[in-house]
Amino acid sequence: MKIGLLGCKGTTLDLLHTIQQRGSFLVDQLITLPADVAARNRVAFYRGEELQAAGREMGIPVHVVRSYPLRDPADLAFFQEAGLDLLLVIGWERIIPDTVLGLLGKFACGMHGSAYGLPRGRGRSPLNWSILTGQNRFITYLFRYDPGIDSGNIIGFKVFEINEFDDIASLHMKNRTAMYQLLETYVPLIQQDQVTFIPQPPEQPSFYPKRTPQDSGVDWSMSTQAIHRLIRAVAPPYPPAYCFLGQRQLYLLEAAPYDVSLFYGDVEPGTVVDVSSSLGVFVVKTVDGSLLVRKFQGVSIQDLRVGDILGGIDQNHVLAQVEERYPAELSDDQKEIRRSKRDFPVDPSPVLAAPISAARVASRI
Repeated sequence: MKIGLLGCKGTTLDLLHTIQQRGSFLVDQLITLPADVAARNRVAFYRGEELQAAGREMGIPVHVVRSYPLRDPADLAFFQEAGLDLLLVIGWERIIPDTVLGLLGKFACGMHGSAYGLPRGRGRSPLNWSILTGQNRFITYLFRYDPGIDSGNIIGFKVFEINEFDDIASLHMKNRTAMYQLLETYVPLIQQDQVTFIPQPPEQPSFYPKRTPQDSGVDWSMSTQAIHRLIRAVAPPYPPAYCFLGQRQLYLLEAAPYDVSLFYGDVEPGTVVDVSSSLGVFVVKTVDGSLLVRKFQGVSIQDLRVGDILGGIDQNHVLAQVEERYPAELSDDQKEIRRSKRDFPVDPSPVLAAPISAARVASRI
């Protein structure tokens, strides 16, 4: 059985290394995306050039496509001549066209999951959304591709936890482990034509929308936990959460809830209430406590002063913009971020005292 691996992300690269190191099956053909096409399509976590280098080092033939949707005549010609039986689609955020699916000896399969289980949570960025909405588990499915969006028959699944220490990088690692375990189990069965395909449950599917870097602005009217979830959900390798120090953008890479009683309740949320030059960290007041920022970019620790008020983004406005990315034909029940809005980290703001001046803030901290 000739196996192809189609992907362009860090997940694809790590999975390729895992497959080749463990050796329960091997990849015969690697298909990936060039950097310029990835840049035009704003592909997050792009690692196509490293994949090409890894393929050459491993002696695996590499085809670099011309179009992300695989509709360029040169790409179709490649699949016509490649003689692939099984196409593993890992880290490729596009539907595989019928013309490509019809050229495979067996079929294409890939991974998708959600905290709720398919068919709920199809679409984009389900790992990010799961952290954002405070979920405690994730179900990854190996499924057979069809022309729909994550709608194919299920081959197998794995469940793993989402805990308070996870960020998007650790979730990708857990997901990749689940991916390999599923492939290790089912690729031999696929080769022997012994796989049982299970239709997805016959309930209303729901979909997550695409996220963009602009969606990740911190709203200081959210709770500490909600801000912490946002920072974890878009931690590197994604474009990180951000706020503003004056006109400069301050990127928050790593943070943790700090304390609920050390700082006065009438200090305006978003105010810097402590700075440690020796440790290179600072603390920000929130509506229900405070947040310790451990890693950040965009400004230096010397730029920060107790009493500085960090600018933020209205996440309710962001959420409204995100909802506009849904196709018009979807019902509210099919829009997962509306269906699970109770889980979304936009918390009602408590009644706050009137903002006070930076000088007065500094005097009270």
